[in-house]
Amino acid sequence: MSKNAMALTGVKETLKALEAFDKAAVKEFNKVINQELNSAKKDAQGEVSATPPLSGWKTQPPANPRTRGGAGWPAWDQSVIKAGITVSKAEGRARKDYTTNAGALKNRSAAGVIYELAGRVNRTGSFIKNLDKETFKPSRLIWKVVDKRRDQIEKNVFDAFEKVKDKLQRNLNRSVN
Repeated sequence: MSKNAMALTGVKETLKALEAFDKAAVKEFNKVINQELNSAKKDAQGEVSATPPLSGWKTQPPANPRTRGGAGWPAWDQSVIKAGITVSKAEGRARKDYTTNAGALKNRSAAGVIYELAGRVNRTGSFIKNLDKETFKPSRLIWKVVDKRRDQIEKNVFDAFEKVKDKLQRNLNRSVN
């Protein structure tokens, strides 16, 4: 997770309270979240090349796998990697302070995860050096897209949430009067 992630507080509670007054407003907010997630997903899938990033990365699964719990080194398969980039709206603990995600992109293919994250923590080893020679810095798929579009995504989500909060406040004011 990004160290400078945007945090909106009270999203779940606001949406739950607003649902009693205006289900259409909740649907509109969820629509903005879904649009941003799907747009970023499509852009991330567009970053996956048909050819492996390194010449030694095989495109066929190993005949005699001996690593990764018997699965072997994952083959580079563009369609599998693209299919592995998915949208998740599952609730769960996102940080130590019990915040939850309004939505997330995940890379579920083994080759995609290796390509995406290789070198983020440990910058040693020939694999990382070879990726760096090709100017492939860590955050190569999902994070690359999110980092590039971060301001736009945050603005759209923040604006949508502000609209939801305003509608909730108007409805609460009406119900009190």
